Amino acid sequence: MLQPSEARRRTGSHYTPRSLTEKVVRRTLEPLLACLGPERTPEQILQLKICDPAMGSGAFLVATCRELANEIVAAWTRSGELAHVVELYGDAHLHARRLVAETCLYGVDKNPAAVELAKLSLWLVTMDRERPFSFVDHALRHGDSLVGLDFKQIAAFHWAPERQVETFEALLQDALDQAVELRQELQRQADHDDAAGQAEKRRLFEFSQQAIDKVRVVADLCVGAFFAKDKDAARERERERRKDLAELWLAGGKGAEAAHQEILALVDAAREQLAPFHWWIELPEVFFLERPDPLQGGVVNGAALMEGVVGNPPFGGKNTIGESTPAGFLDWLKVCSPGAHGNSDLSAHFFRRAATLLGEHGAMGLVATNTIAQGDTRATGLQALVNSGWQLYDATPTLPWPGAAAVTVSLVHLARGRVREGLVPALDGHSVPSINSRLKAGEERADAVPLAPHASAAFVGSYVLGMGFTLTPDERAALVKKSPRNAERTFPYLGGEEVNSSPTQSFDRYVISFGTLPLEEAERWPDLITIVLEKVKPERDKLKDNTDGLHRKKHWWQFGRWTPALYAAIAPLERCLVTARVSKHLLISFQPTDRVFSEQLYVFPLHRFTAFAVLQSRVHEPWARLLSSSMKTDLRYSASDCFETFPFPKPDPRAVLPALEAAGEALYTARARFMVETQQGLTKTTNALKDPASSEPRVLELRRLHEAMDRAVLDAYGWADLEVPP
Repeated sequence: MLQPSEARRRTGSHYTPRSLTEKVVRRTLEPLLACLGPERTPEQILQLKICDPAMGSGAFLVATCRELANEIVAAWTRSGELAHVVELYGDAHLHARRLVAETCLYGVDKNPAAVELAKLSLWLVTMDRERPFSFVDHALRHGDSLVGLDFKQIAAFHWAPERQVETFEALLQDALDQAVELRQELQRQADHDDAAGQAEKRRLFEFSQQAIDKVRVVADLCVGAFFAKDKDAARERERERRKDLAELWLAGGKGAEAAHQEILALVDAAREQLAPFHWWIELPEVFFLERPDPLQGGVVNGAALMEGVVGNPPFGGKNTIGESTPAGFLDWLKVCSPGAHGNSDLSAHFFRRAATLLGEHGAMGLVATNTIAQGDTRATGLQALVNSGWQLYDATPTLPWPGAAAVTVSLVHLARGRVREGLVPALDGHSVPSINSRLKAGEERADAVPLAPHASAAFVGSYVLGMGFTLTPDERAALVKKSPRNAERTFPYLGGEEVNSSPTQSFDRYVISFGTLPLEEAERWPDLITIVLEKVKPERDKLKDNTDGLHRKKHWWQFGRWTPALYAAIAPLERCLVTARVSKHLLISFQPTDRVFSEQLYVFPLHRFTAFAVLQSRVHEPWARLLSSSMKTDLRYSASDCFETFPFPKPDPRAVLPALEAAGEALYTARARFMVETQQGLTKTTNALKDPASSEPRVLELRRLHEAMDRAVLDAYGWADLEVPP
């Protein structure tokens, strides 16, 4: 069975369990409905605009349709209209769902098949054998929710506008005036669900599309300029060139037709590559400035927009995004989400997009991976939103995905404006005074900052990026037997798995390494260069022609990233500290420095037991789990977040404290002996150490030594009065 993230990448959507979907939708709608008051009318409810920007098969829209329809039926009951509605339409709930589907719901997905599935889903939930399917083509649309321009960007013909261009401002305003009128009339036809009414709705929709056609061309032309080049200066030159073409075309006269033909070719290329979706012109009845705000008593405040956003947007880290999206997409995301980090999970950008789609008063409820509250993803998404005035009012930080998929998700709800009034935040179903962007109870706090003495004290290992570099011990032995010189460029190779699972923490692979040698130097080891030529170069030649790909193709005999600073830092030492970047527990250990460390390890050029004691203590682990991220429920250690910011007892992490030397050495020696005696690695040893049911004498002794080390660390900080928990 595909994991949700994989399914999302392949099909554009993934299944979300109904119970989870309904929970997210209900909690999103509750504060919106509360804003309308206890005696809310059907007309007020039908003014709400709710959107799913990555709708997939439409599960969240279906749940929204049901919830709002129930509210409308309740309103008819309060007003005494229910009997009349039943007399006219039969099933009141079905009729309410049809009204909601045509007037309240909006969805976008970059997979055309998903759009059709969403339409089918709404057809099923509103199905009435006596009436044709509700018309929703105007509201469920194909496109990439993250790639598009708003009014100001279109008017300025720029993704980062500083001024407006009068030519496009006039074009935009004229198109919107026509499109808004047509789309409003379309929605006024919601009650007309016979065949003639449906035909009229389609006519109005097609005319509204024609009204914005020129504006859409201009907007796609502009977006295409960004993706056509890979550097800011080149993008700006291309944007200016395309702006001149558009102005020539719109002005008419000599050269206009030739300009139009070139524009159409550029736009076709952009649409094929990107599927841009410009929310502000594609859904003009939602985003026009004169739209009354239903959450502010119908006041025209110029900032109504959507009232709610729900959904389960796609997951994907930096590498996944880069592999499955057009060149330049990561750069574009940084434009869409100012201040965004390039390492963020894709879901954070959907939170930021939701914030732009919502009006001055609104709420969002989205499902994300649990990394949404961690590391760079948190900084890009929730932290940025909280700092700009959004309130987290409901969250489930960690929830195993129902079913077989090994994914851990978070359910997150935010609100702003009047929607925040009277909300009592709830974390994991329990009331709390506030929720911060880490999805923990408490006010938002400033981030920890890097400490100067920690510079150059932590490194990610080498990104080999080519399994053809690796050798088995037998293969290496044969090469050395053939030529002793081959030993000079074949090294023990160690990753996080070996460190955590081997009872002796020893390696079981070697790796060919030419460091940063030029090719003519590497060829002095012909046996080794032949292996790399045959096993690595063919794979490198298949890489994309982006910056990294071109570099790896050109330097095919070298690792993808060598990290020479790491090996320079550990060269004077006989041993150094390491920890796996992803592991169940925070596990620190020593390793000899005569080897190549994989990128799955962090390496610290620290060789004394004082540093081991501090980093392995229960003072450092909570800090690491708070500031790093996770993979499912495993710790994904990030030295930039949790080592460089971590204050040691003395400012320099290289400082030696006799009490910590003794306590650290005692635990380390006993732990190493235990692993060899029991033939189990660090992970299993720590499982036993943390298992309260384990009373094996050697485990009890390890616990005692760990507690003694923790006590010594607390004393070193001057916290002698604090108790060490069992």
